[in-house]
Amino acid sequence: MDKVIGAVAARSNLRKILDNASKGARYIITSRSQPKAVLVSIEELETLEIMADHALLDEIRQAKDDIKAGRYVPYEEYLGKR
Repeated sequence: MDKVIGAVAARSNLRKILDNASKGARYIITSRSQPKAVLVSIEELETLEIMADHALLDEIRQAKDDIKAGRYVPYEEYLGKR
């Protein structure tokens, strides 16, 4: 669940907000009652960036299909280690 917090309160409680965000909490930061920014964890940001990259998502889907169809090389073989 998102937590809405004013900019002044966010500034005063930044350490706690950062700790909570790193554990998965999301904060909508407002200024004069208008939403201005969102604070999320690094992991969530990375997920959002991947989801926004349609070419990468297509590559991931293709890789999953290849694995299901047996079209892959084990990493030991790929790296030349046996």
